[in-house]
Amino acid sequence: MDRIQSWLTASLFLHHTFLRFHTIFLARIRCTQSVRLAGILFSVSLLLSARVQAGPQARQPGASQFKSLSEQAAKASSENRLDEAAALYAKALALQPKWTDGWWSLATIEYDRDHYAKAAHAFEKVLALDSKNGTAHAMLGLCQFELHQDHAALKNLLAAENIGVIKDQQLRIVALYHMGVLELRFGKYGAAKETFGQLARDHIRSKELTMGMGLAALLIKSLDATAEGTPAASVVEGVGEAELFLTANDFDQAKQKYIQLISEFPDYPNLHFAFGRVLLETHENDQAIQQFELELQRDPKHVDSMLEIAVARQLVDPQAGLKYAEDAAKLAPSLPFAHYILGMLRLDTGDANGAIPQLEIACKAFPTEAGVYFALGRAYSKVGRKEDAGKARAEFARLNAQAAKQPVGPTIYGEQVKSLDKELPH
Repeated sequence: MDRIQSWLTASLFLHHTFLRFHTIFLARIRCTQSVRLAGILFSVSLLLSARVQAGPQARQPGASQFKSLSEQAAKASSENRLDEAAALYAKALALQPKWTDGWWSLATIEYDRDHYAKAAHAFEKVLALDSKNGTAHAMLGLCQFELHQDHAALKNLLAAENIGVIKDQQLRIVALYHMGVLELRFGKYGAAKETFGQLARDHIRSKELTMGMGLAALLIKSLDATAEGTPAASVVEGVGEAELFLTANDFDQAKQKYIQLISEFPDYPNLHFAFGRVLLETHENDQAIQQFELELQRDPKHVDSMLEIAVARQLVDPQAGLKYAEDAAKLAPSLPFAHYILGMLRLDTGDANGAIPQLEIACKAFPTEAGVYFALGRAYSKVGRKEDAGKARAEFARLNAQAAKQPVGPTIYGEQVKSLDKELPH
């Protein structure tokens, strides 16, 4: 089971309100009015709006009126008369409410006018008629983000990732950014790290992104961030710089930056922990464990450090890692990964009976993780529960076969490996 990376990505501004932050960041991404999202999709909208099918529609009542309205709407849209275009599309859709392309065109117009509630309604209509339209999921998610409907927004952006969207670089950047912010808000730190890391790997650079990467590594939420110009803010920025080196695979520079920061701020919360994770990336496990131990000296109840040590010790010395897993499960009983790694270490140290209840908890929390069922099947087999072992192995085989059918390679958002979530919300 691969070691899961858990990183906290926070708001990219420390001293502005969210709305101010959002406006400035997107302005930097878009650069000019010509690259607004609806502008990106404008040509698509025109092509779609022109697809007014003849045949069945021609036989419907009001077909000639619909044809006239749709043509007028497309013309008004192409000439950037958006108020008029929106009104014309609405009239045409009243005649033919199942006109998918019309809903799409209306939705992008409303989005371009910052009418997010109206745009969301129109994108929902598109999805009601075409649920596999990944681009519509992405655009609906962006609307819901603006409307502060965070749960729905993340759901739609993740759906867009799974289905795929049109391959437009600008849309990709904007969708990645919003998805990362939402994953951060919900404490999905590993996913947020992957999402924001992709922006860094795509050579997006700004102070805001650097600060965000620093907050992520140090497990600091945006609400807890210190003001710019303070010593604490300089630590966050320095860590962010190190993390950017890490995304570029410049491990030496990343390590040197952490060593410098630790020499200046040896007691800064989570700094040893963050450096330990970098050392794990470079396969320096013993040195990483030393950093996690230093973090535990600062905070004896640092569950994340306990879990990292337990995982690092699993293959080489499971007995040494067992105590850390036991303590983590006691301190964070609601964290399923703590039960999973505890079950694995008990199994590896010969306590199959003790492993089973822990792995059963993990199975309930991660029902689509094949590896958990494989481990549970091993535990059942060791205690003679042949029927249960067979069921667990069958589920493992089913999930493995299902995974093999999934598309291979990065999505429009970049490849995102989703696995067991071991991070402890802070």
